[in-house]
Amino acid sequence: MRRIALMSVVALTFAACSTDSTAPTTPAVVDLTTIGAGAFGSALTVAGGYEAELYQTRLTNGLPDSLKLSADQQAKIKALVDAFNTATKSDRDALEALLKQARDASRGKGKAGADSVGKILAKGVSVTAHLALAEAKLKADIDAVLTADQRAWLASHTPKNCKADKFGKLTDDQKGKIKALEQAFEQANKADLQAVKAAYESAEGKPKAERDAILAAVAPAIARLEAARHSLTTAIAALLTPEQKASGCLPLG
Repeated sequence: MRRIALMSVVALTFAACSTDSTAPTTPAVVDLTTIGAGAFGSALTVAGGYEAELYQTRLTNGLPDSLKLSADQQAKIKALVDAFNTATKSDRDALEALLKQARDASRGKGKAGADSVGKILAKGVSVTAHLALAEAKLKADIDAVLTADQRAWLASHTPKNCKADKFGKLTDDQKGKIKALEQAFEQANKADLQAVKAAYESAEGKPKAERDAILAAVAPAIARLEAARHSLTTAIAALLTPEQKASGCLPLG
């Protein structure tokens, strides 16, 4: 909780530094509830995926059965995510180091502490800009892999009114628990997932009556999966802090 409290206005400080050279770089008192929010980009947070690998998994498990990612799409998205992680590692490491320095400096009191934090965070303006651009490109590249129907579904199910600059970066503990929930969903629903996938593949290209009959046979499994996906999204949301939830950046689904 302390890490989230500390890592939740770097974006605001960075924005002030980059848009108004005459404005003070920091307030007179360091706001510990906002240091770090939005620092690692916002495209995936706005989409309800938060980070590259988590967004990849949300796409895999969050889409309805009729719009599931194909094996080819999954492979292409994984390649994009792996390339993004490799290309941005140095920037992400550098920003993590700056945020740690800022958290350490924030122990100072009054204007002196605030000025010290501001000077440290100002060093990260260009790094933050690089990460934001890289993440936006990743999101666009992933969108290009998706079908029009998949993109339309995502557009209608992404969080509304998400303020990414208010969303405190996920802790390692949160990320680990989210990954565990996604894996548990896949294991618990493995039989239904396979049965429904096979049914949709079998029904493809068939006359409507035959297609409807094939899908009717797996209707109970489809209903169970829909309920399981809703429960998964609810469980992921429950891992967010009150500050993260207040940002409006809820998980995709």
